[in-house]
Amino acid sequence: MTALMGLTAHELLAQILARYGSIDAFIARLHVLLDTPTVERPAAVAPSAGGRHRLAEPPGRVQRHYRRISSG
Repeated sequence: MTALMGLTAHELLAQILARYGSIDAFIARLHVLLDTPTVERPAAVAPSAGGRHRLAEPPGRVQRHYRRISSG
């Protein structure tokens, strides 16, 4: 299909007629392609909060760790 991008209108019409026989057959083919049902993919589920990659430590945990390091 990328080869058709540089064609003039007359060349494009000639290609369509050569492939489909008529403009009506080409348009009917487009309608068939557009009217086919879309395949729905399952949505991605966001990970729950917590786990290994949580944004912040619970209050108090960092302070206790800091006291252990600084006192000893």
